[in-house]
Amino acid sequence: MTRDDAPRPAVARSLASSVYLPTFFFEIGIGAIYPILALSAVNLGASAAVASAAVGAYAMGRIAGSAFGGVFAARWGSPKAALAGMAWTVGAALVCAASGALPAFIVGALLVGMGHALVHVSRQSQVVEVVTFNSRARALTTLAGIWRIANFIGPLVGAVAIHRYGLRAAFVFAAVAMAAGGVALAATGSWRDHAHAPAAQHVGPLRVARKNRRILSTLGLAVGLTGAVRAARLAALPLWAAHLGLADGTVSVIFAVSAAVDMMLFLPAGYVMDRRDRRWTALPSTLLLALGILALPLTSGVGGLTLAAIVIGVGNGWGSGLLMTLGSDVSPAAGRHVFLGLWMMLQDVGGLVGPAIISVGALASLPVGIVAVGAIGLGATGLLARWIPPWRLSDGARAPALD
Repeated sequence: MTRDDAPRPAVARSLASSVYLPTFFFEIGIGAIYPILALSAVNLGASAAVASAAVGAYAMGRIAGSAFGGVFAARWGSPKAALAGMAWTVGAALVCAASGALPAFIVGALLVGMGHALVHVSRQSQVVEVVTFNSRARALTTLAGIWRIANFIGPLVGAVAIHRYGLRAAFVFAAVAMAAGGVALAATGSWRDHAHAPAAQHVGPLRVARKNRRILSTLGLAVGLTGAVRAARLAALPLWAAHLGLADGTVSVIFAVSAAVDMMLFLPAGYVMDRRDRRWTALPSTLLLALGILALPLTSGVGGLTLAAIVIGVGNGWGSGLLMTLGSDVSPAAGRHVFLGLWMMLQDVGGLVGPAIISVGALASLPVGIVAVGAIGLGATGLLARWIPPWRLSDGARAPALD
């Protein structure tokens, strides 16, 4: 019996032990690191402008890790590549903790981004390997939901560590949490499972990019723009809140409300994607993100900003796992792992560009940057509507019609 023929409960149990639980621990560690990259650089003597280089280094590391993560997953197998990525990121977090100078810390942030991307690509590849097409969206949205929940928990526990032991303690806690993820994965023995062995034919990234240049330059472009809008929301909300003069504690509560709404939607979003059509989540989610961001400059107080944040949370949550699912749908049989790495690289490039648009626009006026990102979101919605493949019945199951 192949994994695709295995009973659904058996596949679910396999994913829970070898993918979801290790990823949950690992992402708690990543969540603890996110909020303190720039702050740590400031504590090492950097100006606010230079401190943003730490966040940029992490983003650049993500791009590099995504580009090569698919190659590693294809050669080693997805579970083994994920285990290697977790070990790499543990070491990178400890480099950040031990750094006494800004250059060393920047290198550590870059290495964290590379390891994180390798784990992301490997986790996605493993899910695609073990589930059937009709269950793919639910499996991937569950993975995305676990990321969201863990990234919500991580900063809370990290804040306790910082309060008691100082800023560097958060990186040590992150390393411990990520190591727990690696131990949980290693304990399953899935990295020795021949069912996850890499394909015999290795296809290089350039060849995969050439053979799939049409889908990468159309739907891939839409995915990159969507990634830019999703990343930009994390800059747009706090910057506009600061523009309104809201207290830091109030901003944190607004963020928490938005994140809570976001986390509640991954299960229904996956169900709708599998039962209906990818457009049923892609178009509403991207449109709501755009509208929520465009509404920010129209708000003047806590109530209006909270409503806009909720709209943004609904949009982001309804799109849980969407970009991974689309990439899996259009990935080729030959070189699938490498393709998924390139696909995630497009998302990561968008994640680097989105906040930069806010920053550049803010040089003229903050609303200019926010409106520019919202406009990109509207454009991305149109491109997704144009380029998400139509569906057809194939062998009793729905599949994207790419020809």
